[in-house]
Amino acid sequence: MNTHVIFDLDGTLLNTIDDLADAGNHVCAAHGWPTHTVDEFKYMVGNGIPNLVSRFTPEGLSEEELAGALAEFSDWYGRHKADKTAPYPGVPQLLAALKGAGVRLAVLSNKAHALAGPVVESYFPGVFEYVQGALPDAPLKPDPTLLRALMEKIGARPESTLFVGDSNVDVLTGKNGGLTVAGVLWGFRGRQELKDAGADWIIHSPDQLSAIVTGTALLTAGQAALAAELLRQGRLVAVPTETVYGLAADATQEGAVQANYDAKGRPDTKPLNVLVNGMDMAEAVCRDIPEDAYQLAEAFWPGPLTMILRGNGSLPSIVSAGGATQGVRCPDHPDTLAVIKALGRPLACPSANLSGQTSPRSAGEVLAQLGGRIGAVLDGGPCMVGVESTILDLTVTPYRILRRGGLDRESIERALGREIIEHIGKGIEKTS
Repeated sequence: MNTHVIFDLDGTLLNTIDDLADAGNHVCAAHGWPTHTVDEFKYMVGNGIPNLVSRFTPEGLSEEELAGALAEFSDWYGRHKADKTAPYPGVPQLLAALKGAGVRLAVLSNKAHALAGPVVESYFPGVFEYVQGALPDAPLKPDPTLLRALMEKIGARPESTLFVGDSNVDVLTGKNGGLTVAGVLWGFRGRQELKDAGADWIIHSPDQLSAIVTGTALLTAGQAALAAELLRQGRLVAVPTETVYGLAADATQEGAVQANYDAKGRPDTKPLNVLVNGMDMAEAVCRDIPEDAYQLAEAFWPGPLTMILRGNGSLPSIVSAGGATQGVRCPDHPDTLAVIKALGRPLACPSANLSGQTSPRSAGEVLAQLGGRIGAVLDGGPCMVGVESTILDLTVTPYRILRRGGLDRESIERALGREIIEHIGKGIEKTS
């Protein structure tokens, strides 16, 4: 796992090209010079604003004319730099998850230092430990001078630091500093340029960058189908619920369930509850379901109630640790419900923590504990409830609460119209 990641800014974190192109074409149009397409501007940027201006202006201009064009560009861009600029999709979630996992983040840009810091802070407040922009008395990237100074400031070591950028300038910067480099394809340049410059990794999406840094991919909302495919392959995916993040495995695959126990360091004598998308799926894994279970599901599902019912033997015995009962819950989170629907099978799903550690409430907290141990985290944002589900045993009379959680006893009693008892046992493992 990388302890530090240093990012380029334009074309890597922020899509700034439209505002840069508008500013450049404003200057060109004001002087009657030819204007340029956005794609043409993508190959003009990368070495600082003065070099950009010299590239979009006609050849043969005097130093005085170039200085005037630079002043006009800076004035226009300064007033319009946020008109169209925005973070690339998935980047804010990636940064939040990496920071939550304890990775230290910084930015190195050829944008002027006085401008780079405020720009980064306005789009990513409180995320980066340090932002280093261009200085008048220091060479620009790909010279590694400012990179090395930045690494010293944040205590980064070459062997555990990743440099991330979108151009040959960025790749060469990282290489000149002795770093591993990831080139991104969502920015201004293409695969061949990154490959020719010597990028160690060439990636299409932020989830791949998470996999490089932590060993675990970061999926975002809308990638439920991909999460389901990973589960179908027998891999583990941490998923969000309204309570805490859960560590999901396809409950029908014995090997995947065993991998779940192994990743958490959980004794296989402790049964796993499963997540379902409703009572129809619960019926597929349980038998002799009392009418009260349907009444409770109607009242509290989706929600923070796990019901202990009698298993029907359709799942591998490892799920229930060889027992006769099975815990089932329908989580109140659209992303995880979408995963269950796409997979078409229940999820064996304890909390996504190392056994005995705090249950995670964000994707970053999952990565901090399980990064490199599991295939992916589906980032659904912070958990709303933040405590585990209430566990209610419906296989005994009277019904018993085995764990207090996100649903209180009084609400359950009102829904059933009868009293229940609490029987909080020692050593009950946290589940989602």
